[in-house]
Amino acid sequence: MINGECPRCKKNTVYRRKNGIISGDKHIFVTGLGFMTPRTDKMTYLCSTCGYYENYVVDKTILSKVASKWEKV
Repeated sequence: MINGECPRCKKNTVYRRKNGIISGDKHIFVTGLGFMTPRTDKMTYLCSTCGYYENYVVDKTILSKVASKWEKV
């Protein structure tokens, strides 16, 4: 989706917005990074053709901590 094409319908009708789709609070909590779980924003990508969307964590510090503390698949 980041490249502008929807993986579901293959259309180039993808739009983005910081915290575009929220459920209650605009922030998400990333667990397993220590005692105080940090809040972070997310970038939402949404296809205006089929409604498919994805959310991405954008904070590089959080991503780095995940890479050092979570189990790699």
